Amino acid sequence: MTKETAVSHSEIMKLARELGHALAQSREILDYRDAEKEMADDEEASHLMRIYRRIYQERARLQADPGNKAKEIANLSDSLEKADRKKSANPLIAKYDQTGNAFQDLIYQINQILKFYCMEPDEASQFVPAGGCRGCKGCPKVRTGINIPPS
Repeated sequence: MTKETAVSHSEIMKLARELGHALAQSREILDYRDAEKEMADDEEASHLMRIYRRIYQERARLQADPGNKAKEIANLSDSLEKADRKKSANPLIAKYDQTGNAFQDLIYQINQILKFYCMEPDEASQFVPAGGCRGCKGCPKVRTGINIPPS
């Protein structure tokens, strides 16, 4: 980039604020906030989420302990799986998860666009895990085909 085409730090911050403002008004975040409020206002959904979070945190605490007990962790993993099935069956929680994923997809797409314009083609390889895909569930890249350069 030459000095004639350089963009100032303050201009970049101004554009970042504009992007933040646009995101705050996006359908994805508005839907997510509505779903979050509906879920929080529902006693059953809130209870299911509290149970799930409590078990998740307890398992994480045990896993971080150097003297962790494999059997306790396995039991908590089973409990966590059951709690996850119960919470996922709740329509308000399902809507919350769905709208949260839609917002995360939007953020991911924005990040991909930023990387496309800011990185040299060979630089991107340092961010790809060995063997390619990490095997995560529902990868936005797979669902949306966002490896295609923006037009």
